[in-house]
Amino acid sequence: MKRPALLLVAVALATAGALTGCGSTHVTDSGSATGTPDPQVSASISTVQQEAEENRKRELAEADRRFPDIAKLCQGKSTAAPTAAPPTAAAGGTDPENSKYAENHAYLQTVNLTDSQRCRGEAHTARITAAAAKHTPADEAQARTLLTGLDYPGATLSASGDGVHFDLSVPGSGGCLSGVLSGAGRIEVHGVYLEGGCARPHGGH
Repeated sequence: MKRPALLLVAVALATAGALTGCGSTHVTDSGSATGTPDPQVSASISTVQQEAEENRKRELAEADRRFPDIAKLCQGKSTAAPTAAPPTAAAGGTDPENSKYAENHAYLQTVNLTDSQRCRGEAHTARITAAAAKHTPADEAQARTLLTGLDYPGATLSASGDGVHFDLSVPGSGGCLSGVLSGAGRIEVHGVYLEGGCARPHGGH
């Protein structure tokens, strides 16, 4: 998945935080000093964000050209990211072991999907599942042929005892598909992992 512009946004935001923390200060009427944002940093962030948005629109337009049926199906779906629900007491409680587990598995968190991303992910899932049901790949070579024929050349593949697993960045969407290439519909639509990419990261302790 193409993410250079998004990475630039992250770098710019981090730089802004650093520079703002040590930037110029002024004294208010009450005598307290407050930090003021650096205009140059703010302008740089705005430029990077604008470039990222333009890149996203170009990639989405290209994906819609390649997959017009999916574009039509998901037209009008919201692109606003949903707000993540805060953790509840029932999920973690006050047990320190539960908190430790959550902390150790934070690397598995993913970015929330928009309605548009979920719609496109589910549509691509149906497309892949239907093709795999007709010709279930027995190895990575057959899986690569199947996915390339469906116009998904960038998928990551790994053969296992239960079939060929794959991870795929949904074209133009920013969402991900992960699962097994079979006709059983064993494919998950999810957001990019916070550590980056669509493949399940290795981490924790």
